Amino acid sequence: MAQWRHHTRLANHHFAEGNHLAALPGYRQALLLAEQQLLDWQDADEVVAALVVASHNLADLLLAMGETDDACTLLCQAHQQLLHLSGSPHCRSELRAAARNHSRHTQMELLAFLRKRGPNAAIQACLGQCACQERAAHTLH
Repeated sequence: MAQWRHHTRLANHHFAEGNHLAALPGYRQALLLAEQQLLDWQDADEVVAALVVASHNLADLLLAMGETDDACTLLCQAHQQLLHLSGSPHCRSELRAAARNHSRHTQMELLAFLRKRGPNAAIQACLGQCACQERAAHTLH
């Protein structure tokens, strides 16, 4: 996670200075590192949190660059990835629990996107998928 932190801090610095093009590779690398570590990192909560932070940082940067569709896609992918992990019998229980916990953050980010930017079919479909999965999980318990 030291590499993830390094890339995130550097990208945050560039973003704060308004140097979006310099921040882009750092945020992309941080997201890639979190994705690569996702199944193997010992601390499931830490790695899922890193994935969420990296996704949201990159989405914020893309929005600042005017790349609304790409930001929307990224937010949906992050949320769907956590939904998939939280329901996967192939993942260890700690990773499923962390994904379920952090999916609340990705869901809130999708809702915030809608509040700020108005209706968006992709995000509404993603949130609809979430509602279907929650109903299915309640039915199983």
